[in-house]
Amino acid sequence: MTSLHELAQQSGFVFEAQVEKLGASTATEFPAAPETAIVRVTRLIKSTPALAGYEGQQITVSLQAPVSLKEGDQAVFFTHGTHYGDGLVVAELGHSKGGAATMADELNAAVQASNVAEMSQRLAQAELVVSGVASAPQPYKPPAAAAAAPRRVSEHDPDWHVSTITIETVEKGVYAEKTVDVYFPNSMDIAWHRSPKVKAGDRGVWVLHNRDVYGRAVPGRAVSHPLDFLLPEHAALVHSLVK
Repeated sequence: MTSLHELAQQSGFVFEAQVEKLGASTATEFPAAPETAIVRVTRLIKSTPALAGYEGQQITVSLQAPVSLKEGDQAVFFTHGTHYGDGLVVAELGHSKGGAATMADELNAAVQASNVAEMSQRLAQAELVVSGVASAPQPYKPPAAAAAAPRRVSEHDPDWHVSTITIETVEKGVYAEKTVDVYFPNSMDIAWHRSPKVKAGDRGVWVLHNRDVYGRAVPGRAVSHPLDFLLPEHAALVHSLVK
């Protein structure tokens, strides 16, 4: 049986919810099936800024077969996103009945341990880690030669944008400049909706990579994983992990 720690580490979206309707879907592009259920999110446990608004909302869960939940059941769901459009659809990796309150300490410890493990991995892979404040982002404009070359635009195109970070401290790497350009996928497609979406005035720790979360080349130093931008309260933990 998969442990809470393993489920928390494998999941991008962990939440408590009540099952409202089995064999149903909130997304027109993701039809209802015996394994789909509409649930109402009652508490977010592990999320990203892009999914933070779903507390209190209905979403669709693609349940593991055989389906053991019943309408009215309360459970904690460990999931990852599969469809982000006219309705959010997530795929279940596992669930625990009874709600988060009955296992709050164990669940919080599992999520925290998962986040620290992921954070350590992202920091180890990073080319440069800085703390600082973001300027207003702008769409990325490829160099003239690259822009002129024919390119197939996928529905999963990242839509790269760029922001200039005014550096306060350098946590990892050697970098003497006072600013650094940071690229990020602005697309809300399912392939990118968990990526940081930079806004003017964002302050925190920027974990910069020369590859995106899928291992592909990027226009410059980029943030593409949910843990590539961390709020200032995580600075002490980052400092201890990169020592």
